[in-house]
Amino acid sequence: MLSTIVFLLSFCIGTVLGIYVKIKREKNIEKNHKELENKVIENLKELKKYVAPLDDREYSKEYDLVEIALDYGLEDIVVVNDEGLVIASTLKDGEMLGASGLDIYERIKKYHDDTKKVIIYKDNLYTYIYRGKLNNERIYIIIDSKTQIDKFNEIEILGKIAKILRKQYMAPLENIESISGEIIKV
Repeated sequence: MLSTIVFLLSFCIGTVLGIYVKIKREKNIEKNHKELENKVIENLKELKKYVAPLDDREYSKEYDLVEIALDYGLEDIVVVNDEGLVIASTLKDGEMLGASGLDIYERIKKYHDDTKKVIIYKDNLYTYIYRGKLNNERIYIIIDSKTQIDKFNEIEILGKIAKILRKQYMAPLENIESISGEIIKV
């Protein structure tokens, strides 16, 4: 009888310890996997800055905007003033995209006064054009993306761009007009 009790007690303790060790190992494996995944992502972001683009675009040295583009899977970000002059860009030569984005926005605004944002889909590329204010001067944020940007990511992206503009140009970005007339205060 005593040997049966000792056996059952040893069996239960061994089972509990085995389950505990197995759970601990799985947690360690998952933790190591996440750490490795984060390291790979960070290294890829670093490499992206130095790798030549697949097409003929050259990226600028403004890594803050490039980081936003990489984080959200965006192709290009260009910020221009109301004359079409580039304020900030992920492209080395962002003047063409900025000027054409401003022209498109103004043409649409001429026919539809309540336009807050323009989205264009052409050749598997979405182009988003937003209007904002910087030092009481109109600015336009043009974003190219291969995927559609959802509303929550849009607000985050515009907020991060606003922080960069505020940091670089030491001027408050008052607001950015967004989907359906919403104004994003920053």
